[in-house]
Amino acid sequence: MSKLQREPGKERRLGRVKPLPYVLIFPAMALFTLFTFYPFIKTIVLSFALTNKQGNFTQWVGPDNWIRVLTKDSFWDVVAVTLKMAAINLFFTFIVAMIFALMATKKVRFSKVYQTMYALPMAIASSPAAAIFLFIYRQKNGLLNNILGTEIAWTNEMPHAIWAVCAMTIWMHIGVSFIFLLVGFRNVPEDLLESALLDGAGPFRRIKDIIIPMASPQIFFVLFLNIGSSFKSFAQIRLLTQGGPANQTKTLIYYIYENAIINGRFETACVQALFLFGLIFLFTRIQFALEKKVVHYQ
Repeated sequence: MSKLQREPGKERRLGRVKPLPYVLIFPAMALFTLFTFYPFIKTIVLSFALTNKQGNFTQWVGPDNWIRVLTKDSFWDVVAVTLKMAAINLFFTFIVAMIFALMATKKVRFSKVYQTMYALPMAIASSPAAAIFLFIYRQKNGLLNNILGTEIAWTNEMPHAIWAVCAMTIWMHIGVSFIFLLVGFRNVPEDLLESALLDGAGPFRRIKDIIIPMASPQIFFVLFLNIGSSFKSFAQIRLLTQGGPANQTKTLIYYIYENAIINGRFETACVQALFLFGLIFLFTRIQFALEKKVVHYQ
């Protein structure tokens, strides 16, 4: 009987609307609406229209922009370059960061010093990083050419240019990946590794069968993080090669910038931006589909 008497009051309490949560969430929702939702919806609208040099709507043309962009061979050449550079960046960023994290897993004296050195690139902005790499890649009196005894124009010749850009991208992304992987590797129980060692498991066997499976959540997150950043690398291309030589380092993100800011073709840039969004979304969905098979949560 007492339970029945409490239920009406409970229903009244649950039905009472409190404005405080909505007040607290309003600033975040306002920012998301202004800088995320509205630009995304406007991009969709402008991809089916013509625009002026300022990016304002002038005429509705339907799917003509999409047909024009997707039927150009030059667009698919840029997509191929984007996929190639993203694959290089993703693979080498993960491998190098994992090697550094494995080397730093065991805490020793002064380990915090080289851990800071490994993570330092994440604290450097794109512009000063590009200035450093321009000094390294300079054809005359550049650091790399002085070491190798050559006079190669690293940012103006193929196939060197694409690797020069990727090297800077990898260097900039290693720090974040290293930190997350290091946390995952250090969370592996020490007694489990010692038991495997007593059973005769070598270092590679322990890494393959124990460390990597148990750190799979962190590995999954690092791969997820690097997929987006690999596709959206812009500053290094803008500052090192400007998409050259002969468009061999021109990615979709730089192509979008070129069409919108330099050429004033905002409708073309909107189509390309939505295509890039779809490309990143596809790869992330594939990754999440594989999550349950390869990621082991504890």
